[in-house]
Amino acid sequence: MALPFLSLLAVIVQTAIMVWTARNLDDALQRAGRTIYTGQFQKANTGQSDSTTLLAAMKTSMCGTNASRVAGLFDCSSLKLNVAVSSTFASGVVPTPLDAKTGDWSKGFGTNYSCAKPGDIVVFTAAVKYRLAFSFLYAGVPGFSDGSRLLQSTAVFRTEPYDTSSGQGC
Repeated sequence: MALPFLSLLAVIVQTAIMVWTARNLDDALQRAGRTIYTGQFQKANTGQSDSTTLLAAMKTSMCGTNASRVAGLFDCSSLKLNVAVSSTFASGVVPTPLDAKTGDWSKGFGTNYSCAKPGDIVVFTAAVKYRLAFSFLYAGVPGFSDGSRLLQSTAVFRTEPYDTSSGQGC
């Protein structure tokens, strides 16, 4: 009788922590997305066109230099970001970070940064591997081959018509 009760309790506690972690990921994405929305990020990175450098700067704005902003709930070093620009809201596509066939990251996810101009529609996605303490309790649920689960957050927005007189940015 104790084993089913303790298993159920473990699932409840682990799920609550996972939901809290996902909420923290959402908050971090919203804070970082706001810098794109207002044009601050683009202006701060004027002249930069390397996706790797821009994504690293965006990750720093999400996690901070010591990851204190996200309360240590997930490993910021494994955080992957994808920033895409779309012509319309309907044509915006949310990327798939997890390749279910291989149990690993989808090829190319976390390498795309498209610089947003004033009035552009942006699809900003963050994904992170989340280690589970009791991964055996989630048998049959899709995840990474190492037992981790995917936590993902996406924001879709139109950038403000910010001032570009001092340079367009990116």
